[in-house]
Amino acid sequence: MIKIDAEGAQGAALAREFKAAPFGPYSADLQKLLQLLRWGHVRGRTVIVCTKPYVEWRLGRMGPKRGMPVEVSESEIFLDFGEANWACFRARWQEVTDKPCPVD
Repeated sequence: MIKIDAEGAQGAALAREFKAAPFGPYSADLQKLLQLLRWGHVRGRTVIVCTKPYVEWRLGRMGPKRGMPVEVSESEIFLDFGEANWACFRARWQEVTDKPCPVD
């Protein structure tokens, strides 16, 4: 299993790589990081929720148990799917490492 370099230069470089190209292509190291962020422990994890097809997205949080509803955030609306992906990446980084993402 890989470990995230949450405060080091490698972690920041991978975060910058994702921010620059949220839909890929990804380097091998970024693919490994995304696999950890996307497929690690998923209950309670941040997800992207489409609230208006092709127009509006929000962040949500999966329930602690399978079948429970997703809690949708009312605080922030994304009109660009790439921005929603970046916000989700940063939230999952925080969830997995307990440290803020080193890139704004």
